Amino acid sequence: MKLIYILLALCWSLKGFSQVPVKKQQLIDSAYQIASNHKLPVDDRLSAYRYCCWKTVYLDFNQGLKISGEYLDLAKTTAQYDKIAQAHHFLGHSYLMLGQIDRAEHILKEGLDLALANQMYEGVATLYGDLGNLKNSQGNSDLALEYHFKCLDYANKHQLNVEYARAKINIGEIYEAQGQYKLSIATFQEALHFCTTHKFGGFKSSIYENLGNINLSIKEYSTAQKHYLTAISYAKRLNNNNRLIRSLNKLGELNLELNDLDRALQNYKEALRVALTTEASLLEAKVRTNLAEVYLQQNHLKEAKANITLAITQLENLKIKEDLDKAYIIAAKTDHKLNRHNESYRYYQKAYRTAKDNHHLQPLKLASEGLALAYESRGDLTKALTYYKAYNNYNNQIRNEEGIRDIIRLEMQDIYQKKSLADSINKANEITLLQYQYDKKEERNRLRNYTALSSIIILILLVICVTYFYHQKKKIAAVLSKKNRVIENALNDKEILLKEVHHRVKNNMQVVSSVLYLKSKNTENNIAKKALIDSKTRIDAMQLAHQKMYLKGNYKQIDVKDYFNDIVKLLLEPIKTDDDTFTVHGTQLWLDVEQAQTLGLILHELIANSIKYAWSKPHQKQVNISIEKLEQDIAFRYTDNGCGLPEGTTIESSQSFGLKLIYALSTRQLLGKLDINNSDGFDLKITFHAR
Repeated sequence: MKLIYILLALCWSLKGFSQVPVKKQQLIDSAYQIASNHKLPVDDRLSAYRYCCWKTVYLDFNQGLKISGEYLDLAKTTAQYDKIAQAHHFLGHSYLMLGQIDRAEHILKEGLDLALANQMYEGVATLYGDLGNLKNSQGNSDLALEYHFKCLDYANKHQLNVEYARAKINIGEIYEAQGQYKLSIATFQEALHFCTTHKFGGFKSSIYENLGNINLSIKEYSTAQKHYLTAISYAKRLNNNNRLIRSLNKLGELNLELNDLDRALQNYKEALRVALTTEASLLEAKVRTNLAEVYLQQNHLKEAKANITLAITQLENLKIKEDLDKAYIIAAKTDHKLNRHNESYRYYQKAYRTAKDNHHLQPLKLASEGLALAYESRGDLTKALTYYKAYNNYNNQIRNEEGIRDIIRLEMQDIYQKKSLADSINKANEITLLQYQYDKKEERNRLRNYTALSSIIILILLVICVTYFYHQKKKIAAVLSKKNRVIENALNDKEILLKEVHHRVKNNMQVVSSVLYLKSKNTENNIAKKALIDSKTRIDAMQLAHQKMYLKGNYKQIDVKDYFNDIVKLLLEPIKTDDDTFTVHGTQLWLDVEQAQTLGLILHELIANSIKYAWSKPHQKQVNISIEKLEQDIAFRYTDNGCGLPEGTTIESSQSFGLKLIYALSTRQLLGKLDINNSDGFDLKITFHAR
């Protein structure tokens, strides 16, 4: 029997204390022995309990719930109201993180009443902030703001810096959720400055996460990603698992919006792992909702259904409405793909009602569309028309909001640019004013000294010069007019000749291409037919260059990005599926015709090799092509996600005609440097000097 008790105690210990780092857990265990020792003085025990709560309630919610409950029971036996209020805060926070909302609200209100009655200002500010977080999690943002502003007022009056920073962050979060981005950014910047001034590093993870949320909302993706990574770094450094889950979850949402499903899935799985480890039910439900959305987009319906069902169950049990409408939408879409139309219809109805209560436009739009299609399939055209009208209404509202976000994003981008421009204009105006004053002074001096003499001389010279230049101008104008006509005629003849030459070259190439194509159709030898088709497509790639010159009227240079796009359309568009991505990166870049044609032939051979050898079995095909100008060189890069070159094969030693041609054109024609990376697919880079 003793052995059974020992095993049970060991299991409980592993469950309760396994979420905290080993060294920190050893300190908590030592402090807990003091706190739970009834023979020691109460003050010593309260101090030990306070230490244990600080180290557990933000890392391991179950362990924090147990210890904070014991802390509150002991504090109530004393008249130390500040300790009682603090214990209410710890216990209420633990209940909230574990999703026990009703218990959390009861504990927090009880602690607030006690702190107000006994003028425990720090406890009042803390508990107001806790209640604000609780109401915000329930979707009541107006009441949440009211609580947070009360917290801010108490903190400001009584110089409670920690609570002041926390209240600022919470208010900024609610402003961001309400779409008041300018106000939210201003609030977070004040909070960040305040935390930096007072060296509150623990809050910076939250601030950077929320700044990332705002930039994600206004589609400033690079800035949002930078803020999320900073938030994750601070959260890991401070072992703040709650913030780590949120930041990973938001980084996943960013990658999902960028359609990078693999990275989004990786972020969500990491967030779910931390949430399961810390038993954070509320955050787990939110992460599972997003995870189900990724699985749905990847058409992994079994995984999507399992995750969204569990997420909905958790959110409904916790009575959390914030993300419930989104979860219902994902469940409806999943059931629709699984041909469970009745279940899909019911979820769309739930989503519509929940989104209506929460005033969430995007879920309302999606639910309206789903219900309209459902009623249309059932033959109830009246209700279908009603929901189609609702869909159009919500869609217009969302478009209006997105337009406002675009305006806000542009305004924020212009803030620093306008400030820099204003400084430059002011400096330029100052220099111009000084120069003007100096010139005016010099001019007055000259006029005063030489006015009389200069007037007579200028008048005489003016008459002479006008007469002389008038006759000279007439002679020069006549000569220039004649020469200009000759030059203009010569240029017109040259342009017509060049156009005709390139037009005929293009036509001749078209004829050759057509002959090769007809010959390939009449050739039964597969090797010969393949060689004829390869030759045809090479000529087509060269023909495109002459066509560009003829259409643009520029016979010295070609826009290679536009040229590459045409080659991609010529070779890859016929084999493209919905999952494939063929992209040409870079900006407009004009190159010498000969170099551009050489690059076109190289690109043709690379694409042809990818089509023939890169993808041995059906799967998503990716080709990325980039051309950019460095300081003195041009860098061309081609990558695909295929199998790469066979092991031990190099482009220099390859027996393939295409690879030999690529190597020869790169090193001999372009006089460039060729680098190949064969570790993940095929990656080729050519660097050469532009003519």
